[in-house]
Amino acid sequence: MKKIIFTLVLVVISSIASAQTGKELVAQAIEAIGGKQNFYNLGSVEYDLEYRTPPGEGATTLIAHETYVFDGELSHASYKTHSLTGANGKVIEGYNGKDAWVTFDGKVSDDQQANGVARFLRKTNYYWFSMFFKLLDDGVNYEKLSDQKVNGNDYNRVKITFGDTVGDAQDTYILYINKETKTIDQFLFTVVAFGLLEPNLMTFDYETINGIKIPSKRKYVSATWEGKPKDNNYTITNWTNIKFGINIDKTMFEKP
Repeated sequence: MKKIIFTLVLVVISSIASAQTGKELVAQAIEAIGGKQNFYNLGSVEYDLEYRTPPGEGATTLIAHETYVFDGELSHASYKTHSLTGANGKVIEGYNGKDAWVTFDGKVSDDQQANGVARFLRKTNYYWFSMFFKLLDDGVNYEKLSDQKVNGNDYNRVKITFGDTVGDAQDTYILYINKETKTIDQFLFTVVAFGLLEPNLMTFDYETINGIKIPSKRKYVSATWEGKPKDNNYTITNWTNIKFGINIDKTMFEKP
């Protein structure tokens, strides 16, 4: 009798899980890493960024100190290395919630390409840091896909797309939500702004700071839509010295 009851309980739990919508699964995942409101209540953050693509021709290295204010999605970076600009000297980028700018050795650049790179990085770097908590924003679309087992773990998969008025480019994401821990353990993503319509696979390790799980050690690689890496040419990103709730003079985000 006990075995029958236990089996029935498992069936009921399984039925409830399968009945969850994509949005409900995402909401549960956000709670599992600390909760959207708890994250935004921290107000601001600063951290050190290291970003490196695989070695070879066209390799990119970005090393910067990043600063964000969550209200208005304000973004600022002071670079030690910024290989995308091809410039020597100190590079600083800013975004005040509307306009982006870049300075080289203290001089404001009027170069269209440099300012375009600044806008992309200011919005993209902010998005990557706060991405999981933005998945419940207005204009996000959810589609529950078939389950998948990866490295012995069972995952719910949720496809994320965005409305035409959300962001500068409408990328596609497929989240892998661990059925046991409820956390997002990896995801597939496109980069439409750079014409990359085939997916990359992002994997990461979490670090808990102020009660929030932050995916601070990250790497991604070209992959199939089933989440299989195509090679070992990983791009790495590390976020270190993360500090929330810092006092910030918001004039730093305005063009000098």
